[in-house]
Amino acid sequence: VETDEEFDNPAIIADVWSDFDISSLRYEDVDYTLTDMAPPFINEDECLIPGEPVVRVEKAPQNSRRIFAGIDIPVSVDDVWNLLTDYENLQNVVPNLVVNEVLELLPGSPSPQTHLHALDPNLSHAEQCRAIAQNMKGAILKQVGGAKVVGINFSARTTLEVREWPQGMPDFAHFEEEVYEGKSRSARVRESKGRELERYVFPRPFALSSLPHKDISMQSVEKDDGEFRMYQGVWRMQPLPGCSPPGESAMRLTYAVEVSPRPYLPVALVEGRIAQDLCANLKAIRASFMGRD
Repeated sequence: VETDEEFDNPAIIADVWSDFDISSLRYEDVDYTLTDMAPPFINEDECLIPGEPVVRVEKAPQNSRRIFAGIDIPVSVDDVWNLLTDYENLQNVVPNLVVNEVLELLPGSPSPQTHLHALDPNLSHAEQCRAIAQNMKGAILKQVGGAKVVGINFSARTTLEVREWPQGMPDFAHFEEEVYEGKSRSARVRESKGRELERYVFPRPFALSSLPHKDISMQSVEKDDGEFRMYQGVWRMQPLPGCSPPGESAMRLTYAVEVSPRPYLPVALVEGRIAQDLCANLKAIRASFMGRD
């Protein structure tokens, strides 16, 4: 008999999905209602298939913002995964990425998911997430983004630790209250405004919780001397069964990021530009598969 605790174990969930053919699902087999999404912030009359990227900006303490965005793309999850993990060529896909230097490739351990079974329960969720992340494949990237803010050319540099989660990040790596527990959308937004940023406690990209997903986390390295005091986010990729013609694929790409600029750079001055550039990045990723600008 399976227990609720077993279904909360990401390693067990991953094993279940690994034996199932997602492409065999029909549209009516999946609950695409927004109550099944976490966090559910899209209005009931909005849809990502087809259409422009959806973006939402939320305030956070200490000159910070949380930004959520997403787009649907008529390709497979693996197609987008391979594109975003091709670290040496990200500048060819992401607009306004002036510098993209791979400082180090992180090999990870041969079976990183097995470390989920050996976690010390006495550690905090952030400490557990850090421990697992150290076993995941990834890279250290030095990036510089360029943009024009209120008519002034502006560049932001950061050094990022990127980690790959092919079975998705464990649920405890995100805010606990982000899990759908009957709270209203407005109540969640109010709580989010009061929550300070914490390393290895990532924002949760909106996604259909009934389907498997792959994640790529990124976080500014400790003691980074760039323009951001802290930057951490998650790319989330999941299939959309029944949303494409027979024999073809569709997937949802979402991103959640927390940004906290240095005190000399008021976040209100750049938040609009960050959100705009994030949407441009999503459109550029989709365009790279569609064969058009």
